Amino acid sequence: MSFRQAKKFLVIVISTLMLVATIVFNFGTTSAWAATLPAPFTSQFIAMNRAEAMTKNLEGQAQEALGNVTGDPRDQMMGKAKQVESQMHNAAEDLKDEIQLSNRAKAVAKNVEGKIQETVGNVTGSRKDQMMGRLKQTEGSHRNMIENVKDGIGDLFN
Repeated sequence: MSFRQAKKFLVIVISTLMLVATIVFNFGTTSAWAATLPAPFTSQFIAMNRAEAMTKNLEGQAQEALGNVTGDPRDQMMGKAKQVESQMHNAAEDLKDEIQLSNRAKAVAKNVEGKIQETVGNVTGSRKDQMMGRLKQTEGSHRNMIENVKDGIGDLFN
């Protein structure tokens, strides 16, 4: 495997891990730190869905088989790398499917995110972080009130 191929594979692995971390720790908020990453790091992985991952897996299997037939170690390694990339995309999709937060959980997450950002603003003296933190806490409270109303309406019909 050449240096360029190894580098590309490593970028794919790191980017996928970043995507998974974004999904797990930031709950899909657009104001999260991962949302500010340059597009080349995230766009190719966000765009790849399960069908494309399956296609990549089949392509990798074919390339590995070709490498086995011809005895070319480069094709064997590239085929395996494509299969691993496909598995990582599928794992990220599985994780994304499992982490479907309820609206109540989203409200709590927004409130916690706001408290953290306000605290960071207080420590660093950043007025912007303080204000954005308060704003997120207010948004979380409003979402919580909406969920309370929904629960109340649901109780009327039950």
